[in-house]
Amino acid sequence: MEAMKKKWNSLSLRRFLVLTVLLSVGIVVLLSALIIGGCAAFRHWLLPEPDALYLTIEETRSDGTTGKSSYLLKFGEELSSLPYSRIKDVTDGVIQNRYSVQRLEQGVESLTPKRKLAYQACGIIMFAAPAILAFAAIFLCSMFFYRYKLKKPLFLLADAARKIAEQNLDFEIVYACGDEMGELCRSFDKMRAVLYENHKAMWNMFEERRLMQASVAHDLRNPIAIIEGYAEYLETGLKNGNISQEKTAHIVKKLGVAAKRLEQYTESVRRLNQSEEMQPDRVTVSAKKLAHDITEDLALLTKQSGITLRVTEDLPQQEIQVDTVLLHRILENIVNNARRYARQEIELAFSLTGRVLMVTVTDDGAGFPPEVLNRTGNTLLIAGKDGHMGIGLPISRLLCEKHGGSLELSNVAGGACVKFSLLV
Repeated sequence: MEAMKKKWNSLSLRRFLVLTVLLSVGIVVLLSALIIGGCAAFRHWLLPEPDALYLTIEETRSDGTTGKSSYLLKFGEELSSLPYSRIKDVTDGVIQNRYSVQRLEQGVESLTPKRKLAYQACGIIMFAAPAILAFAAIFLCSMFFYRYKLKKPLFLLADAARKIAEQNLDFEIVYACGDEMGELCRSFDKMRAVLYENHKAMWNMFEERRLMQASVAHDLRNPIAIIEGYAEYLETGLKNGNISQEKTAHIVKKLGVAAKRLEQYTESVRRLNQSEEMQPDRVTVSAKKLAHDITEDLALLTKQSGITLRVTEDLPQQEIQVDTVLLHRILENIVNNARRYARQEIELAFSLTGRVLMVTVTDDGAGFPPEVLNRTGNTLLIAGKDGHMGIGLPISRLLCEKHGGSLELSNVAGGACVKFSLLV
């Protein structure tokens, strides 16, 4: 039964319409035949036998009175069955006899008014019934076809178009039918799904751009803090006269690198404003030297907060392809976030496995709250009690993804742990 229903629902609109019309025609023909046959039988019952006729005798008597009598005869019937003696009677009681014979075809006039009305009504019904049934069949066939094949899919498509016009794409068109309307609904749902994905991608792109633009003001503080730290160290050393020329040259070089990063940060904003997709600018560097240069700057950041930075690196003398500015931004954001919550120490660990550079930052603070761990993607984190928006970690996650990697948050026994990877 279920298979028959499924097959019936899978009929094309043309076949379904043809079958419905043929079924309607068959019903109309059958009902018309029954009505016409019934009316003919009823009319036959109203009239006498078709081979009968009426014999009417009119009499005029000597006393001036008249009489009239009718007799139903059949062809070939003997007159002996009639009161023939009256017809042959020539006594003084009968002056004149007149006879008339009426065939059945003209016998309708002899019916009673009610029978005559019933006879005529049957004739009208026999003529009008097929036309009435045909019009009724057309109407019912159209309604059945619309209700069974068109009403639901048209409602679904109209409702879907309204939702799309309202920019609501988070729905699904479900119409389990194998005909053309089912295919149309499925095609419309595919179009909605594509629009949904495009809208989602566009929204993510706008959100990413907004986040990247917001990150510049956030990230600029890190190289600025490094520049301030080096400047303060240089000023103190020159004032006390205990800084060597070699150390001074090293600090000046670090200040130049930090200034270069500031320039690259602002350049990234310019590219975003020009609707260019951000792509890593990879350069070939030594993995061990890169880790050393980065941790030197990060140590200055943590020192300003009275936090000790402990570095563990197991990197080979191997050259890697990495965007150094991007890596600086990621680590500055993570370490800057960690030093706000660390009590005494931050641990930084580097490792290289194949083409994947793994970096782990662990602090000895209270760890991440559950609402932070449960958040995914690049959404902004909840603002802290000091009013600081937790934008550093979402920015770092986004930058890791741009570099073919990922970022994970977790809590360990000693505090919070941020682990990220970059494809190098």
